[in-house]
Amino acid sequence: MQINKVNTAVPRKTRQGSGRNENKINNNKTNPNFKGVGAGLDKFALATAELIENGGLAISFTLQDMLGTNLPRPIMGLMRNSKENKGEKNKSFAFKELVREMLTGPSMFLIPMGILAVAKKPLGATVNTPMKFIKDFGKIHAANPLGEAGKAITKEVFFKNTFSEILKNANLSTDKIEGKATDYAKKLAENLKDKDALKKVITELSDDFVGIVKNNSDDVVFTDFTIAKVSEKTAAPFKETIEHMIAYADDVVVKAAKQADTSKLPEYIKKLSDNKILTRAGMNVGMYASVLGFLQIIPRLYNKAEGEGNSGLKGLMKEETLNDKSLENNTTQNKANPSFGSAAPKQAVINTLTGEGKGILGKILGKLASWSEFEGCNVSFPFLLGIMGIGIFLPRLTQAKDKYDREEILRRDAVTCATMCFGEHELRKGFSKLNEKSSGFVLADKGANFKQQNLAKRLFDYIRPIKGVQVMSTDQIVSKYSGLDKYNGGINGFCKFIDNQGGKLSKVFSLTDEAKELADKIVGKDIKGLDNKTIKEAIASKIDSDDVKALTKLFDDKGNAWVKKAKTLNARFTALSVLLIVPLFLGFALPAINERATKKRIYKEKEALAAQQTSAKNSTPNFFVQNQKTSKIFSDIANFNK
Repeated sequence: MQINKVNTAVPRKTRQGSGRNENKINNNKTNPNFKGVGAGLDKFALATAELIENGGLAISFTLQDMLGTNLPRPIMGLMRNSKENKGEKNKSFAFKELVREMLTGPSMFLIPMGILAVAKKPLGATVNTPMKFIKDFGKIHAANPLGEAGKAITKEVFFKNTFSEILKNANLSTDKIEGKATDYAKKLAENLKDKDALKKVITELSDDFVGIVKNNSDDVVFTDFTIAKVSEKTAAPFKETIEHMIAYADDVVVKAAKQADTSKLPEYIKKLSDNKILTRAGMNVGMYASVLGFLQIIPRLYNKAEGEGNSGLKGLMKEETLNDKSLENNTTQNKANPSFGSAAPKQAVINTLTGEGKGILGKILGKLASWSEFEGCNVSFPFLLGIMGIGIFLPRLTQAKDKYDREEILRRDAVTCATMCFGEHELRKGFSKLNEKSSGFVLADKGANFKQQNLAKRLFDYIRPIKGVQVMSTDQIVSKYSGLDKYNGGINGFCKFIDNQGGKLSKVFSLTDEAKELADKIVGKDIKGLDNKTIKEAIASKIDSDDVKALTKLFDDKGNAWVKKAKTLNARFTALSVLLIVPLFLGFALPAINERATKKRIYKEKEALAAQQTSAKNSTPNFFVQNQKTSKIFSDIANFNK
């Protein structure tokens, strides 16, 4: 069986620690769980951030879409041109807004989700497994396809072989790999049929794996302890990797075990894996085609819901002018579909799809194939931009009712797409930076060379939505702020991480009274305001002392005060950005800006026409005949305020 995928829209509960006694907190300003309204808001923020983190782009986008467009824009549509329309509600414009927004955002994720749900049974569990993983799993599987008595290996043996590769890439010593991989595989195989037990086991294995990476990493500052490498080029969070392993086992391993002739099993496994890669590629193409195809017809649906004419101008022009079909655009869409050749050999296609294509063209196509991968119902960021351009902008522009409608589409949708793709990321990064300054905590992964970069490059890394500076996930925070004894170098490794990433050890160790007392004792004076170097050197010089051991032990619990603090600081502004700032701007400010801009343009055009008419009255007798349509429009415009 396969558990709920980490990055689908299905939220998953995460384990919060072992229930160790809470550390004392200095005061309410540093306690993320202070009583009253603040505690309730923090709890809500943490739940929201966890939902977004587990659901990925689908949840983040949908929340912003619902709160920022689907709900407020129809309300704003009702009030469109209310002054000019004598207080009458603009129902037709509101209905257009409702249909457009309710169909666009949800369809981008519900369509792939539905296709995957339907396709999984006939095509196998690997329809939701990235192509690189299928290829690498296939290599591991084909290298050791037979177990005892010459029979095809079981799921458990496949898990063991795969875990061995992952642990080897995590730098675990060779003599320990066999035993650890066997233990992991046995626990996983024994709990496949119990969904709740499986989740618990995966969390347990993940905790243990994080400790292994942490202890064996040569670079404790920049290594993401949660990432499992199946090969040099194929990596993902450990929990997600296990899900892919289970899907492959349920599909390919099961089919291979049914083969009567085991002499050609490696060839069969390779062929089956290759076919699964092609199936997965076809699924990606099919899901994108379905989404883009549906987005093409949405403008027709909301234009039909609106009725004749541009209701956004209602109250600014007479009804007969609005319904004059000669004023509408009569553009046609290019319905030509791209065609793809199939002359390339199968193996070359497989290599290209999995990022191993040769030459510049092969690498470019490999990158495109990588970007095309769905993660559950989530799309990659580059392809999200493509969907918005091809699926939202083009059909809306080509089916705009008039120049005013087209201008509003450009302004509204360009800003909306940019805000939903970039705004939430940048706001979170900005808030994270401010929180780091005030708290001394490291809340974002900045990359290995961040300190050496010039100001322009640092700013660019904050602006980039996917790469560059990234706000730490819950699992990353837990891996960095708990289990300090498991660091390579113990607590020294943790101190190195905080110092190198721009944190303040004096503030971090002052979070609780108990920690500060121990740190003061280790350093020999009050640590308040001390530089990182002094604290690091003092701890390193007394690494085996009881005080350092006691300080280290305070970080044992996954739900310790430092984990809670870091999680809460990031969660507050994730919730604030997604639930308040972005929706207020998209739902209320942007429609108001659009309405105002259209009114302003019409007013200026009316003034320009009036001036042109005055100057041309004596010199051009036929002017009004030649400009009959234009005169008709502006003679019908109602008076309204600038």
